[in-house]
Amino acid sequence: MSKIKVGILKEGKVPHDLRVPFTPAQCKAILNEFPEVELKVQSSSFRCYKDAEYAAEGITVVNDVSDCDILIGIKEVPVPELIAGKTYMIFSHTIKKQPHNQKLLHAVMEKLTVFETIVKEKKSKKDD
Repeated sequence: MSKIKVGILKEGKVPHDLRVPFTPAQCKAILNEFPEVELKVQSSSFRCYKDAEYAAEGITVVNDVSDCDILIGIKEVPVPELIAGKTYMIFSHTIKKQPHNQKLLHAVMEKLTVFETIVKEKKSKKDD
């Protein structure tokens, strides 16, 4: 059985977001729990965890994550950095139709095969 390759993106949006989708310890736990997953972290000089911290947990640190099936990040991916045909899991305000995110929304619709949104249901007054 081939492994599912998951890449943790360095944040390309400026200003850079220092947060990470998974800490080094969480990455190690994922690999221990799911042996069918291969996890790579894209090298970054500005995230809150250093490359060496991931490497110390046995996580592969690379410059290029284009061979990964799933790419996970925190914020919007700059349009030139989108890789066609990949599955992205990112937090994005593109659904709000903000003018500065229109290029990204159009690029996502052109380059990616599926675009899903997850939204929190609004509570009605009677749910309070």
